[in-house]
Amino acid sequence: MSSDHMPPLFLTWTDLGRLLDLWASVGRVYVPVTRAGYRHWRHYDPSAPLLPELDGIRAVEPMKAFYFHVKEPVAAYPSDIIDVLAEEPPFFVVGAKNCDLRSVECLDHTFARGQKKDPFWVTRREKAVIVGADCSNPPSTCFCTLLGMNPYPESVCDLSVAVVSDGLLVDVWTEKGQCALERAEISLAEASSEQLAERETNRQHAREAVVEQNKRYETSSPFSELVARNFDSPAWIKYVGRCREDAACLAVCPTCHCFVLYDEKTEAEEGGERVRVWDFCYLRGYTRCGGGHSARAIGNDRFKNKYVKKFQFYPAQFGMPACTGCGRCIEACLAKIDMRQVLNDLEAES
Repeated sequence: MSSDHMPPLFLTWTDLGRLLDLWASVGRVYVPVTRAGYRHWRHYDPSAPLLPELDGIRAVEPMKAFYFHVKEPVAAYPSDIIDVLAEEPPFFVVGAKNCDLRSVECLDHTFARGQKKDPFWVTRREKAVIVGADCSNPPSTCFCTLLGMNPYPESVCDLSVAVVSDGLLVDVWTEKGQCALERAEISLAEASSEQLAERETNRQHAREAVVEQNKRYETSSPFSELVARNFDSPAWIKYVGRCREDAACLAVCPTCHCFVLYDEKTEAEEGGERVRVWDFCYLRGYTRCGGGHSARAIGNDRFKNKYVKKFQFYPAQFGMPACTGCGRCIEACLAKIDMRQVLNDLEAES
């Protein structure tokens, strides 16, 4: 079921609280909350409820962390793979922005649609209910429109909400979302024409804001073509020299998915675990292999690899870029490198 087949519904803030309380009784609920000026994902606790801040921007933390944990055991020996089906409870992610929703779709290609599927990703995707939310005031670092996206949910979510003056408008995208909504036995009326008009106006203003702030970064060629034909361009050099290789941009990126596996002993006398932890292709040792050889020993190669993977390899393999325009990398970069400017300079040099 999608929002095309069910009219938008109206939900009061009071009923949203009841809905979150009910969801929290059957699983973990994560909501966006502002702390020290930044939006973060936080566990919703019915005993000390905090209503989610559903307008505004996306959280600092990428949504992939709900499915692809920063560090976790993935196997135990001498036994076999850890049974995530038994260990993982259902959970609800409330307030995901379109840039994060698109990142989940992107990583589905990597973890869930190949011949070898990642059981952790697949299981958590099945157990999660995703509630998307409109952006109301995208920051200057957001550039989703440069990638053909909009600052409001377009796919992936089970439910989506948009803040209006007297409550929320809810769209039902999937049967899973409808079941989650029906659990609370809340009587929801269809949204009025005035409420729908307000949502449309808000969306238009948000989109116009993103388009306007990115006009100076627009290119005449698709990003995939720019990266492909300018691989040896001197435009890369000034950014490579500034890059501090701290991988902050990759740590917050919602689509980067490199990892490393290592074994460690457990308290069991003969047992151990195989642990997976996030890794980053910017790091000098990422491609180092036996004998000390590294396929990308030069910083220039590592810097360019991110752009090739996101804008050339991924579109060629899966028909979509591995970038959602969330702007996290721009905010996190200590060297103040702006991906949009890098791509713009590539075109200027071509």
